[in-house]
Amino acid sequence: MAKAELDILLDKLSGRLSGDSEFYATHRYGRTIISNYPKHKDPKSITAAQKANSSAFAQISKQAKLELADPDRHAYWQSLYEAHLRDKKAPKYYKTLRGFVIAQLKQMQ
Repeated sequence: MAKAELDILLDKLSGRLSGDSEFYATHRYGRTIISNYPKHKDPKSITAAQKANSSAFAQISKQAKLELADPDRHAYWQSLYEAHLRDKKAPKYYKTLRGFVIAQLKQMQ
């Protein structure tokens, strides 16, 4: 993605330039960003396995949210996460506690 200082020209620009445009403009972090429009998959081409994976991830995400909302469970997961970060042999995949909890819940299934 290219960076340009065209804020004066594009200050109020947002969205697609036309209905069939490949580019769109948005504002993030105080900057105007022009990027390729994301290509979404055709819903008909999504397989049953992809749908099952998506629904399983949605359930695990809800469960992780509930786990982290409870202060006792939050402390439990926090201690596991900190132990994981201290472990020299374990790769450090998780940037957030929530991501760590989701991965652990996925492994438990």
